[in-house]
Amino acid sequence: MIRVPAPELADYLERLYRAAGMSRGGARTMAAAHVEADLRGIPGHGSRLAPPYVAKLRSGRLNPRPRVRALHDSGVCLVLDADLAPGPVAARLAVTACVSRARRNGIGLVSVHRAGHAGALGVAASQAATKGLVSMVAAPTSSASVALLGGTGAPVLGNSAFAVAVPGPEPDQPVVVDLAAASSSWGRVHHRARAGQDLPGGWALDAAGCPVRDPHRAAVLLPAGERGQALAIVLQLLLGALTSTCPLPVGAEGRGLLSLAVDPSRLGTNVAAAAGEIARAVRAQGARMPGDRAWTHRTTAQKDGIELDDHDLATLIAAGQPDVRAPHGWSRPHPTRPVTAPMEALP
Repeated sequence: MIRVPAPELADYLERLYRAAGMSRGGARTMAAAHVEADLRGIPGHGSRLAPPYVAKLRSGRLNPRPRVRALHDSGVCLVLDADLAPGPVAARLAVTACVSRARRNGIGLVSVHRAGHAGALGVAASQAATKGLVSMVAAPTSSASVALLGGTGAPVLGNSAFAVAVPGPEPDQPVVVDLAAASSSWGRVHHRARAGQDLPGGWALDAAGCPVRDPHRAAVLLPAGERGQALAIVLQLLLGALTSTCPLPVGAEGRGLLSLAVDPSRLGTNVAAAAGEIARAVRAQGARMPGDRAWTHRTTAQKDGIELDDHDLATLIAAGQPDVRAPHGWSRPHPTRPVTAPMEALP
């Protein structure tokens, strides 16, 4: 395990994506999204995803120079074809378009077709919330990996994700909820596998459909109870309908993405002040506000550096060979046993 300064990691990732054919702006967006996820303590959506992203860019499964185009624009609502752009690039474009529409009309909605895996949606949603807007970003997954409670154990739903970000009392630290439709994201399963930690009960099934706590044997995820299952089903329905993707995941390349932004000033409300009042009441009880842990982790990681384990560091270095030289101070540890998981978990 080593700690890498965030600017150093961002520079290496940007060079990695440039070598994979991306434009300077696109590569910078990818690097910034990964590093921000790492800073917030979301390693499953951080720099460890760069090698599989790069592999897809080089193989043509993702487009390093996408020509994103508008399919429909009504002023408030915009539909974009992302041309198989990497998800973080598509998400940034969608949120930026939402912000400009919300400024003009009070609300903006952007539906994106044919985008790659978007990573940590809370990072994208925060982009609008730090500008004083209420933001929601959601994305379906490309393959089925969530079984139904009381069912056969076969995967039926995708582990879709959504994030909501609301301006907080600190302008640069919005209140953020970033959730997967199931009990966990695959990124968290992978993180527990690398850390040698068991899964909580009720998170996953193995390939035979039996409950499992060994993250290396997890093949199918489970919803977080009956209410979680209802949410997963409704999220699958909404994302399929509003992003013109298949109602059920079929493993095809190119996912949907949905972004919504609302300007609360148009409603005569002060959301940040309300968030401050709620935060004081919550913290007075010794509880945390959504996002508190991430902002605390970010402060520490900015000061001390981002932790990379030996396997992730070795994989990052290997992804750049022979064109991209790793920073001089990085060691070259031997990779550990790779974590296996459904392809949905890869971007």
